[in-house]
Amino acid sequence: MAPPAAIAVVLGEDLLREVFIRLPTSDDLLRAALACKPFLRAARNGPFLRRFRRFHPFSCPRLLGCLFRRGGPGHRRRPFLLTSPSSSSSSAAAAHGGDFAFSFLTGGDFAFSLLDCRNGRVLLKNMVSRELAVADPVARRCLSLPAAPVDRAVGYGLVADDGDSSAFRVVCVSRDAASRELRALVLSSGELFWSDVGGRACQPDLVGSRPMQANRSLYWRLEGGERMVAFSTATMEFSLLQLPPSLRQLSFDVVEKGDEEGNVLHLLTMSGFCIEVWTGTGDGDGGMAWRRVEKSVRFHKVLTEMFKPSVESYQHELDVVGVAAGVVFVRQWNHLFSIDLETMKLRMLSNEGCFGALIFPYTIAWPPSFLNPA
Repeated sequence: MAPPAAIAVVLGEDLLREVFIRLPTSDDLLRAALACKPFLRAARNGPFLRRFRRFHPFSCPRLLGCLFRRGGPGHRRRPFLLTSPSSSSSSAAAAHGGDFAFSFLTGGDFAFSLLDCRNGRVLLKNMVSRELAVADPVARRCLSLPAAPVDRAVGYGLVADDGDSSAFRVVCVSRDAASRELRALVLSSGELFWSDVGGRACQPDLVGSRPMQANRSLYWRLEGGERMVAFSTATMEFSLLQLPPSLRQLSFDVVEKGDEEGNVLHLLTMSGFCIEVWTGTGDGDGGMAWRRVEKSVRFHKVLTEMFKPSVESYQHELDVVGVAAGVVFVRQWNHLFSIDLETMKLRMLSNEGCFGALIFPYTIAWPPSFLNPA
């Protein structure tokens, strides 16, 4: 059998990447990249790594669990990591070595609010100074950021680069009280200063400050449930998207699928104790055409076997907390569950302190630092 370096010469980097994209898991890619320098050079490519990430949603990036912070009295409680039963042994080791209470930031009370969590990093806001920070609890590192120069911030988002784990952007959405205009300010890890990149008139307020993210865009639901606002980090523009009537009263998350980009958007929700996936495509006139493309088995029976829900809880749907690494996290009252989207196996993760808690799915950073493009 020819040595790896000889194979790389024959195939060339473009064809070699087409071979790599078909490897079963991200671990297989890491082993292949370490086989020889030509393989490593081919894998160290931002567009390829982003494409690999989209093609392997169940193994890339690796899931550690949920970053969990209980609500209610004691608003300065420190967060902790609620590990996922589906985590691999290497992921469990990373979780064990991390500091998810963020004690490396400050002693005493935890004076930070959690704003977003993406690709192994957490966006924090100091509730006293209003300054921001991006922290990596696995590496126990933190980068302080200046406060956004706005009077009223209504939303923040942390945008990860799936082709270079050392790069990120922070987006601050502000509301102009006089004009009722939403404006976006962006700070990049390479520059560390805020740039006002534009705005859009929008009467309804954002529902909560936590964004959803897919296709290099951030999404926030708007009050009333009929629409959501999107901010593209590629074009630095806002857009308003009409939601299908069936989803206006349900919680959901946006997800990426395969090689689809641009004007295709996927929403995952829970309806009637079933997982549903809706696909929206641009209709050419600025609107969205929606259709339901997937519907799972009903999880009602297995839920009743796990715990005995009250009569009142039967009247409430399972709320989608978030989707990461092929796992959807859902909450019903004080219970938190995970559902593996590949096997449809449901697990209970916690049965206390979940109501009103702030919960973020947490994954290890992708790509590993040795694959970051030079």
